[in-house]
Amino acid sequence: MFQYNWQKRVVAASLFISLFAFLLIGYLTDTWHPTWLVFLFVPLAPFIVGLKKFKFTFPIAMVIAYVTISTFTGWWDKAWIVFLLIPIYQILFGPSFSDSVKKTIKKSTVYTVNMDDDVQE
Repeated sequence: MFQYNWQKRVVAASLFISLFAFLLIGYLTDTWHPTWLVFLFVPLAPFIVGLKKFKFTFPIAMVIAYVTISTFTGWWDKAWIVFLLIPIYQILFGPSFSDSVKKTIKKSTVYTVNMDDDVQE
C-alpha cells in the first residue's frame, strides 16, 4: 500500500538527524551558537536527496545578497532592507506571461463532442 523509498525516509527523519547532530556537536565541542545551522538541513533535505528540483529565484538571490553584505560589512541590522526588494520586484515584474499561460493550460480540460447525425460507413 505505502511505498517509501530511501529519499522520503531521509526527509521524514531530517528533523531528528538535525537534532541529534546539534546535540552531539554542541556537547562535544561546546559550540552551541554556530551549531544551530544544522537545522537548515530540515528544509533543504528534499533538495539534497533529489525529491525536489532547486529553482534559483529572486527571493533566493536576495537571501544570498543579505548574507553576503552582512558578513562582509557587519551590518546585519541594516542589510535586511534588501528583503523589501522582493515585493517590489513582484509588483513590477510579477509572474511572467508564459507561466500564467502554462497554469491556465494545465487547469483547463477540453472535451470534444461529435455532433454529426449522419453516420458514414
